[in-house]
Amino acid sequence: MPQPSEAEILRDSLTREVTNDAYAIAHQVFKGPEGDVSRVSNEQLDERYRQAFLTEDRDYLMAEATRDPAQFLAAMDRIGVQMPPGEEIQPDPPLPKAAKSAAPIPKAPTATQPTTYGAPEDVPPALASAGAAGGAPAAMPPMVMPASPAPAPIQAPVAAPMAPPIEPPY
Repeated sequence: MPQPSEAEILRDSLTREVTNDAYAIAHQVFKGPEGDVSRVSNEQLDERYRQAFLTEDRDYLMAEATRDPAQFLAAMDRIGVQMPPGEEIQPDPPLPKAAKSAAPIPKAPTATQPTTYGAPEDVPPALASAGAAGGAPAAMPPMVMPASPAPAPIQAPVAAPMAPPIEPPY
């Protein structure tokens, strides 16, 4: 394996330093949950994006694609939006191992984690019977399927191409 050049070593060092500093600064700036930030389900997010496509709200869609490219692309896959032929976005290559930061990956809040049970007998009776019957757990509302056939996939407008996603430095 060839030795990295001086420019590559400097680039990797700067990337690692900036990422580590960003982690420390983020904890100083965002000390806890923010009042204007909330978690939404994938269904809610998909519906909002679907409405934005139907109303051709390009500014909102471009802002969302920039804000969280991975989340945006996953939602596009779920709702069936496809890029026009020849306009596909090529993912950026991963960072070199020497550029990766030492900042830990944050854990998801405990409220978003599913409830787990140590043994089958620990499962409450209402959940056990719903699971045995193949239905949804009692705490979840039943899923409503549309009466009409599935809609045709939405295709992104071709008029002006969307900006490629911007990878955050962390």
